[in-house]
Amino acid sequence: MHRILVWGCGLYYDKYINSIRYQEIKGNIKIVGLTGKDKLYFRLDGYPFIDMNDIECSNVDYVVVTSEEHYAEINMEARALGFREEEIISAKVFCLPSFRFEDYIRLLKSKVSIIANNCWGGTAYHTLGMRFYSPFINMFENDQDYLRMLGNLRYYLGLKLRYVRSDYNGLLKREYPVCRLDDVELHFNHYVDMEEVEKKWYERIERLNWNNIFVMMFTEDRDILEIFDKLDYPKKVCFVPFESPLHSAVFMRILRCEEMKKVPFWKVVNQSASGHFHDYDLIKLLLEGKINHDRLF
Repeated sequence: MHRILVWGCGLYYDKYINSIRYQEIKGNIKIVGLTGKDKLYFRLDGYPFIDMNDIECSNVDYVVVTSEEHYAEINMEARALGFREEEIISAKVFCLPSFRFEDYIRLLKSKVSIIANNCWGGTAYHTLGMRFYSPFINMFENDQDYLRMLGNLRYYLGLKLRYVRSDYNGLLKREYPVCRLDDVELHFNHYVDMEEVEKKWYERIERLNWNNIFVMMFTEDRDILEIFDKLDYPKKVCFVPFESPLHSAVFMRILRCEEMKKVPFWKVVNQSASGHFHDYDLIKLLLEGKINHDRLF
């Protein structure tokens, strides 16, 4: 059983503690205590309050941080005490539907690298409170370029980025860098300048886990789907706005609703990873590499 130290007894503690305790009731974890900067309690909700100076890493498997505003700060404090980054978890994940602590830990340890042609990958990482193990964050590629790159991913990711121009982001109302890797264009639509692009791109390429690649795509083109489906990646899904018998095709069932026809397809895809639209179990999807409709049955 995993030993949990809950860090933070302030504003967000009440928001998350019941979800955390539910995992304890199920026998998945044992809460060994609470800690934080405010030394207001001796015990709280039946758990002992442990002074930060008295924390022993050997007695704790994972730190669960309840604070949203101060997560980064607490993360640094916990690491200074000797906890590894992968042992520090945001409490928000305990509120995910059908959350299973063992599955989540398996996913964390797998260090899955999500390759995506839009912001779905970054959104998924953020929803799951995970580190970015992929450079494909806050950017997009067109269908043809993306397929070309997937056909020889190691080659393209071994190249240096080359700036070619700036395009205008109508949603954010600002220009952004467009780069090339040989004959493939990458649109860094959520970045301001090349300095930021290069820093994040190369930093995240270093983390890429070639042993656990999950490839995601979205398209509204049936021909593109057929090409994608033939790619040699064990874990891959392609979100499409139509039903298809192809193995990698993902037709989200909420698209059958008339009102969903007013929502741009890319937005439906991205917001399915953030939990705005409900369909699949995200943790299970990334672990198994194939679609499930566990939330709609």
